[in-house]
Amino acid sequence: MIIRPTTADEADALAAVHRAAFGSDLEADLARDLIRDSAYVPALSFAAEEDGVLLGHVLFTRAWLNRDDGLPGFPLLNLAPLAVLPERQREGIGSTLVEAAIALARESGEVGMLVFGDPKLYGRFGFVPAATCGIRTPHPAEPEWGWQVLELALGVLGTPGVLEVAAPLDHPELWRA
Repeated sequence: MIIRPTTADEADALAAVHRAAFGSDLEADLARDLIRDSAYVPALSFAAEEDGVLLGHVLFTRAWLNRDDGLPGFPLLNLAPLAVLPERQREGIGSTLVEAAIALARESGEVGMLVFGDPKLYGRFGFVPAATCGIRTPHPAEPEWGWQVLELALGVLGTPGVLEVAAPLDHPELWRA
């Protein structure tokens, strides 16, 4: 298995991985739309591939924290979505994709990463509830504890603010588990 960066011209093939993993078009359409959005971060979006078959995909888009104190905000990364083919789940493929992205994000000087997901999964990578850092979502997240942040540069997070996310994510119905 290899882990490699993805390209925008793979949008449909990557969407198919999300469709298979989630069993619906919602996540597949979201992945395809995010890949085609200007907030897409291809350098940190990875695919797991084996013998030419896509097994999994993790996608990152740029988010922005608009600070409450009026000082200039800063860019963050938003992890969404992560998918692994059903027949290859529980083999560590998703974890390998997330770990590769975190490592490269740190090396690249990124300051923080966000995700809306299961704290049991993402807590293993160091994600903590975003509310503890004063980060609020553009729409109420349900459950609120699902919204998490990973500080990549020490001391950067902690200033309260509201997130601005990529247009395909800026819909209230996507913020519910």
